[in-house]
Amino acid sequence: MSWFEEGIHPEIRQSLRRDQVLFEGKTDFQHVEIFANDLLGRVLVLDDAVQITEHDEEIYSESIAHVPLLSHPNPKSVLIIGAGDGTVLREVLKHRSVQEVTMVELDGALVRVCREHLSTLLDGAYDDPRLNLVIGDGAEYLVSGKKFYDTIIIDSTDPDDNSTSLFTDNFYKSCKARLAEGGLMVAQAGCPSYQPSILTHMRSRMLSLFGFSGFYHAAIPTYVGGLHAFAWASDQIDLAQLAEQADPGFRGAEFSTRYYSARNHKAAFFLEPASE
Repeated sequence: MSWFEEGIHPEIRQSLRRDQVLFEGKTDFQHVEIFANDLLGRVLVLDDAVQITEHDEEIYSESIAHVPLLSHPNPKSVLIIGAGDGTVLREVLKHRSVQEVTMVELDGALVRVCREHLSTLLDGAYDDPRLNLVIGDGAEYLVSGKKFYDTIIIDSTDPDDNSTSLFTDNFYKSCKARLAEGGLMVAQAGCPSYQPSILTHMRSRMLSLFGFSGFYHAAIPTYVGGLHAFAWASDQIDLAQLAEQADPGFRGAEFSTRYYSARNHKAAFFLEPASE
């Protein structure tokens, strides 16, 4: 037994007990660790930052997938950038309307490790015939690609050497250019309390490009700071207005979920960060 200490914020430390180390190694892009904790189940750590735990990963994966997909009237084509652990892909594939999912992940080794050590979480997502898995840079893929997508989901790590290209003006413009008519995009936006600079960045760059935009939130216990933000944007669909209607303006889920519900969908939009 040993302890993992997460220090993504220099002023704060969070410790998780390693009851069993399942994998530890370095890929071409990052340090990867998967360990088991008696309370949290399997824990995925990238470069000393907790990404998912078996205990509450569904809060993140269901929030970033189902809020946008159920706000779109008929999403058929979805692009996921990042999300190499596969849990977001699992949730996207629950939507029967989705005919094709293109997933672009920079780190192919991470995908292989997660398929081996987190397979019980994935429900065979990587074997679904609707998946087109691309190992490569998401920003470059958007520039070189010619397809259009009903929904684009950006599940990147926080800004670092490997993900800087996913936080630029050109990247957000490329996402907008690849959206089909009536399309929308969503991106993880960090912890509002401890990472306000990410929200400020997205408000001034990503959200300013679209006619409708904003943030929604979910409380994720094992993320430092608890509350996590997601940025959303579209030229045709106002996700916040749909969520605020007395009769939900979004479609109901026709599949089972562990966290997501119509009530949680509406509640996610109640807390709006203060204007800069």
